[in-house]
Amino acid sequence: MREQEEGGLQAAGRRGGVVRALLGLGAIAEGAAAAEGGVPRKAGAGDGGGEERKAVVRVVAADMPPALQRRAFRCARDELAGMPRSPRRLEPKRLALALKKEFDTAYGPAWHCIVGTSFGSYVTHARGGFLYFSVDKVYILLFRTAVEPQPHCEDQTLSSYAKTLCIA
Repeated sequence: MREQEEGGLQAAGRRGGVVRALLGLGAIAEGAAAAEGGVPRKAGAGDGGGEERKAVVRVVAADMPPALQRRAFRCARDELAGMPRSPRRLEPKRLALALKKEFDTAYGPAWHCIVGTSFGSYVTHARGGFLYFSVDKVYILLFRTAVEPQPHCEDQTLSSYAKTLCIA
């Protein structure tokens, strides 16, 4: 009876993962990682062992092509793996800067990144440029805004307010 219950729970978990993936809410597996985010990562010195453990990557919400998502997962995972484990301290600014630089250089300017264990946000993003995910217990919001070129002050179609901004 117990085996039937466990088998039913596993099947329900697989179905839930498929539904989440279809809705764009599930994790995108990288390589041979499981659909619920198993991404291999070497354990650090302060993790209590030298064995390889899996970093759990979960997508909360996304409007981004899968290739870009995988790049964000890889960059976040690599940066987190490079952080010191002995005092077990997260450096959110370092992680946010690494992701922003990676995406700015690869896909153009105007990428923004927010990293933390607890934060709220309400942002407007460019189409195809939004990813909210977690790696273990660290949540990452990566998004791109539209960049509009500055108007030229000599332009005759500018309003008087825009012209005063050019003068100042």
